[in-house]
Amino acid sequence: MSRVRTARNRSGAGEMHMGAVGEIVLLEQEPLRRSAAAACTEAMAQLETARIGWHRFEREDKPAFARWRAREFGALLSKAREVEAQIVEYQALIHEVEMEMRRGFQDAHSAYQRVMFRREHPSAAAEEKQAETGETGPARKLSEFEKEALFQEWVQKSLGTHPDKMDDEAYSTTFEAFKSHMFRSPREEPAPRNAHRPPPIGQVQPEDAEEAEETTVTPVDARVKELYRTLVRRLHPDLRGEGNGIVSALWHEVQEAYAASDVARLEILLALSDIESNHMGDATSLSQMRTVHTELQRALRALEKSLLEAEGEDAWNFARRGPDEELRLRVQRELKSELATRMQRLDLLTRTLAEWAHGPIANRKFRSERQFAY
Repeated sequence: MSRVRTARNRSGAGEMHMGAVGEIVLLEQEPLRRSAAAACTEAMAQLETARIGWHRFEREDKPAFARWRAREFGALLSKAREVEAQIVEYQALIHEVEMEMRRGFQDAHSAYQRVMFRREHPSAAAEEKQAETGETGPARKLSEFEKEALFQEWVQKSLGTHPDKMDDEAYSTTFEAFKSHMFRSPREEPAPRNAHRPPPIGQVQPEDAEEAEETTVTPVDARVKELYRTLVRRLHPDLRGEGNGIVSALWHEVQEAYAASDVARLEILLALSDIESNHMGDATSLSQMRTVHTELQRALRALEKSLLEAEGEDAWNFARRGPDEELRLRVQRELKSELATRMQRLDLLTRTLAEWAHGPIANRKFRSERQFAY
């Protein structure tokens, strides 16, 4: 009998335990909300401090350093700009010559001469372009004899051999490939199949679809407008004239989120404005506050990373500490090194263009004379 009662008591205790496990425990959210709000407020203060440091670097240190650098090393900077402009000009010329080589199956010397002729005679270049594009009328068709003459000239210049030294099979095969590549007729674009076909009955025209999209207002759009109006009433500069940096940053983010119709971002900004103004109501949930804290931490980490990189620059804190001899020598070394690198690049481009201008025969003669002198 006692065993039965003991078993019953044990089973009853187990049921009570299971019932206790299945109960819903209500937690008091007010302490959690206060803790989340305090964490957000602290993160906002840290973010504002980091923003002040970044703005000081961008608006004070960098302009002051740039003015001192220009005043102290104006000659070096001017020389570097001149060399860079010359490099850009030579690179454009080399690119034009290379394109001419590919387009006309020419060697570098011939392509260079042709490009320089076009540059020195713009009117002739314009006439040549009109003839190529056929703007003045249909292009004249070359005869078979003219095509073969061009082919033989290409063989001598590009392949470096005389056409008479080629066997008949190689000559005919290469000539046909040359003609198919150089004298292809432009393809005629086929007319679109559905160019003038009326749409099926019941199908909406694109214009009607756009009008329908404009007139249709989705719940998401309505929520975006509602959030935007609320944030405008809180953050508009005309309504809040104290010049708070946090409010100004929030206002710019609101404009970006509204332009992108980002509902989630607007919700976060609304919760952030609640925390900033100590106006947390029931509408600001604990999850929103934690999301805001995560966003603030992410922005703070990104800004701290930018500040850490800025600390390694010469302009960091320049407006307050000013220049010294060590900084002057370091900047001078860097500018001279950059100028030397650009001069080497310019020298390479100059020698390339000089070789193209003199041609292969003159280059071989120049190299032999230089070797003999050594």
